[in-house]
Parts: sequence; C-alpha cells; structure tokens
Amino acid sequence: MRILVANTPLIYRESFALSIHQHNLDFEVMIADPASVDGEAERFGPHALIRDDDGTEIVSPEGVVCWVSLIKDDRLKARISVNGEVSEVHEASLEEVLAVLDRTAKLLSEDGTR
Repeated sequence: MRILVANTPLIYRESFALSIHQHNLDFEVMIADPASVDGEAERFGPHALIRDDDGTEIVSPEGVVCWVSLIKDDRLKARISVNGEVSEVHEASLEEVLAVLDRTAKLLSEDGTR
C-alpha cells in the first residue's frame, strides 16, 4: 500500500512517515510538502493520504481509499475516511492512525488492489 504524508510541520511529517514505515515495512511511504500534494499524489498514486485539515471539504485524488485529515487545535483531532466512511477522532493517537492504515491495507488486499 502506498501512503503519502503531507502534513505540517516538516518534523511531524517525517515522524509520521518513519513510524508508519516501521509499523509495516510493506507500506511504501512518501512525504510531500503540502503545497505540492496534488502533483505528488498524481506521480506517486497513493492509496492513503495524511494531510492537514484546512476546514474545507476533502477531495481525494484518484485511487485514494483512505485519508486522515489532521486538525491542530489545543489537542490533535482528525477526520478520517476509509472507503467513503468519514469519522472524527478527538485526541487522535498514532496507534489509531496506524490501525486505520492497517484496515485500509486489508480492504485493498481483499479487493485485489495492492
């Protein structure tokens, strides 16, 4: 499964990418500057996208089955979509994000889209 990480700041982006890769070595993880996420998504063809939530409706690039939209407030919140089902998580944790990515990988595997 290919995952594009395009949140801010850079240290968070790098930390997410490293944690995801260490969690599952089969995951292909790429980081991108949020300003260039559309072009990077087109080139990389991610199945999952992690990005900042800017308050607008998320339009997923083609092929993206899962997105995690991070809301930085006094606590880290997230809007998460897997296969079109959107939920909101208050006090999002790395473990929750990794579980969502595992769930997405399972869906892709069952669908034959790896």
